[in-house]
Amino acid sequence: MDSFDEVERAAGHYYHSEQQLGIDNRTKALVMDRLLGFLKGPNVLELGFVDGEFTDRLLQTGAQVDVVEGAVRHVAFGEKKYGDEPRVRFFHALFQDFQPEKTYDTVVAGDMIRYIVDPVSFLRKVSGWLKADGRLLITVPNSRSLHRRVGSLMGLEAGPEEANSRDKEVGNQRSYDRYQLWELLRSSGFRVTELRGAFLKPLSSAQMKDWSDELLGAFNLIGQELEDYCWFLYAVASPKASLGTPHVDSDARRHS
Repeated sequence: MDSFDEVERAAGHYYHSEQQLGIDNRTKALVMDRLLGFLKGPNVLELGFVDGEFTDRLLQTGAQVDVVEGAVRHVAFGEKKYGDEPRVRFFHALFQDFQPEKTYDTVVAGDMIRYIVDPVSFLRKVSGWLKADGRLLITVPNSRSLHRRVGSLMGLEAGPEEANSRDKEVGNQRSYDRYQLWELLRSSGFRVTELRGAFLKPLSSAQMKDWSDELLGAFNLIGQELEDYCWFLYAVASPKASLGTPHVDSDARRHS
């Protein structure tokens, strides 16, 4: 999204809804569990903010968190929530316009790169926001997840990568499978050290809203056997300036 007007329009849909705060946050927490093991601190930049679920987890590690967010309502919510927390600062800006005051140990791009009009140019800029040994932690929904494949076979969309009604509501510019995410990072000058799928989502969020934590945990575990069908993808990457020509290591290659 390349304007504040579009950001504000998209922020009026889905976010802070019962689904987002309920089943979707419960399942995304399982993705966070995987990703936070790769966090380097203490200085962390979080790109995008909704309700603080990720921010809370970052603070629990002892991190100092700068948050970039374009939607006024999300910034206001965050500033109120963390008004007494000196380790959190908010910057109201479009992602592509942000000018950091310092470099960071980790940049967290949680489910936001699909909203960027020119993601390669943006990620090249992000590499300059990282310290020489810094890390980019990135998540995206998997365009070829099991529930999207099932929906396509039911005729709900022409194909699993087709933009659905929720994608259009929130301004999604594109979608990614594991190969496309790896290529995006590689072409943006990053070395990919981990690229995995997390949480096997067999049905829509509405159909899963009353599932127990035990059942969700089971589908999270089974997702390790079926990563190409998982709901979310996550990657860990480093800027090539510190590591030579960008490449994917042997472990990441096995998972892409």
